[in-house]
Amino acid sequence: MKSKSYRRLLNKHSAIFGMAIAAGLMAAWSAQAYLADKAAQIERNAQVPQVERVVAAYDLAAGSVLSSDDLAIRLFPTSLVSSDSLGPIDYSILEGKVLRTNLQSGDVIVPSHVKQAGSQAFSSQLFKGRRAITMPVDAINSVSGLLQPGDLIDLYVSFEYDRRRITAPLLQGVLVLATGRMTQEDAEGSGFTGQFAGDSYHTVTLDTDPEDAVKLVAARESGTITAVLRHPTDQLASTKASRGDLATLLGVNRSGPVATPRATVLYGNTTPRRVPRLQAPDPSNRVSTGVFDLPYTPTISSLGRFNPVPQLSTEVLMESEVQP
Repeated sequence: MKSKSYRRLLNKHSAIFGMAIAAGLMAAWSAQAYLADKAAQIERNAQVPQVERVVAAYDLAAGSVLSSDDLAIRLFPTSLVSSDSLGPIDYSILEGKVLRTNLQSGDVIVPSHVKQAGSQAFSSQLFKGRRAITMPVDAINSVSGLLQPGDLIDLYVSFEYDRRRITAPLLQGVLVLATGRMTQEDAEGSGFTGQFAGDSYHTVTLDTDPEDAVKLVAARESGTITAVLRHPTDQLASTKASRGDLATLLGVNRSGPVATPRATVLYGNTTPRRVPRLQAPDPSNRVSTGVFDLPYTPTISSLGRFNPVPQLSTEVLMESEVQP
């Protein structure tokens, strides 16, 4: 009897112990599964989408002609790659091109880093019907020392006509093609930090149509040309011009004395003579300013690169400038 009771108690304790072991095993398995899932999730979050891009295989100097040996492929995070970077399929685009700037090993290569091999004629940059005219820097006053290829400028001409000094717009929105030997293509490639950074220039090459080129040559021979820098997006033409001297331009000149009825003047024993009596000038009597509006609206020269437009002749310009 006592033995049976002991067995039942032992079986009961064994069952409880077995259930505890099973529960522990299930808890351990659940914890392991949970930790494995968390580890996988953390690993997935740590993974960043990557993309292959063409880089310099080693340090490359500006002017190097690229070959496949100069190029390599590296993985980069997709979010950090520029939109103009090149992939492995673009090897053929880069081979045979000339580097514009120095590259270090591992630098990503983009199309702006390279240019076509061989020297291309400067005239190939001109649109059909356009002309490139080169002017000495000393013939263009004002901002010539600050000009860069790609800038837009207005050109004003000052000259003597009918004994009066006239200043008027000659050309507006003229594209600067080159300063010295540096073109816009060279400027973009060097970023003004390479071989062109410290270079000075003595000439400026401008993009014009044939008629504008004639005006520039004539203005250089007969007047003084001044360049004024224009904002690249400004397409409004100015109609302002001036005539007369500086006092007239500033509106500070005054009219001469006004003649009044004649007064009698005695000279000893001679017959009395009458001369005009002079009246002091009126301080408020000033001649209006010498600034006036042209009777027409000039065109923007750079627009002619795409939409050629006829312009008025130099004679019409001069006639309109001298009208009161």
